[in-house]
Amino acid sequence: MTRFLRSRLLDLVIGVLGVSTAVFFLLRLTGDPVALLVTETATREEMERIREAMGLNAPLWEQYVSFLARALRGDFGESIRLAKPAAALVWDTLPATLELTTAALGIATLLALPLGMLAAVYRGTAMETAASVLTLAGQSMPFFWLGILLILVFAVELRWLPSFGRGTWWHLVLPAVTLSASTMAKTARLVRAGMIEILSQEYIRTARAKGLGERRVILEHALWNTAIPVVTILALDFGVLLGGAVVTETIFAWPGTGRLMIQAIQGRDFPVVQAAVFILAVLFIVVNAALDLLYVWLDPRIRHR
Repeated sequence: MTRFLRSRLLDLVIGVLGVSTAVFFLLRLTGDPVALLVTETATREEMERIREAMGLNAPLWEQYVSFLARALRGDFGESIRLAKPAAALVWDTLPATLELTTAALGIATLLALPLGMLAAVYRGTAMETAASVLTLAGQSMPFFWLGILLILVFAVELRWLPSFGRGTWWHLVLPAVTLSASTMAKTARLVRAGMIEILSQEYIRTARAKGLGERRVILEHALWNTAIPVVTILALDFGVLLGGAVVTETIFAWPGTGRLMIQAIQGRDFPVVQAAVFILAVLFIVVNAALDLLYVWLDPRIRHR
């Protein structure tokens, strides 16, 4: 266990350092944030005073070292636009993003498992064709297109669901379904492929020969043995969902970290973007470390090794 923790801690440090470094330097290529804070009549001397107050007049390597030193203490500076601590702004919006991401992951799992299972069990039938069409559509449609389509149908035409904001559970439906589509399709295809392979194994034929019912064979023997690849793809897609939340939250005006990042990028609010990327990177790596522990519970052979 100690070796495992050391390995995951090293992954955390390398991953967060790499992502934060890339974002730090890429943000500097977007332009001068001071230019968005002053009027057209501002003099060069006034702009230089603002840059000095914000620490943007120092050499780039000094800014980078200062950023890393403060980030290790959890200090990412103040938001350029809102004059509030950048980390606090991210922590305030993170629960909304986690709520949306968790709901999308749950919807994807609940739909993908039965869909993939039915497609594998009823091969060559209309059920498999319908499942294939649905998964292909889910993987093909981009977040922004699907989100706008759902708004037009369920919010504008039918008026069943709200199209923006966060409040009741009804506000969560459209953005969560939008965000879950790609993960649902990918997971369903994985379940189908895994189930087809497992249903041809010797132990499945042995279970049937012993007189076990078909439902029990499928659910307890076949479906359970697809758990590890399914959990793997869901954990990896957690990062995809966090990235997709940036677009989805913007479409549905969902007050999460993704929407905050878009606004910060548009306003060249470097501290907020850096804080958001740092915190989300840590979250993603921690989730994947927890996944490795889950493997031990799902497959006793890993525990023995």
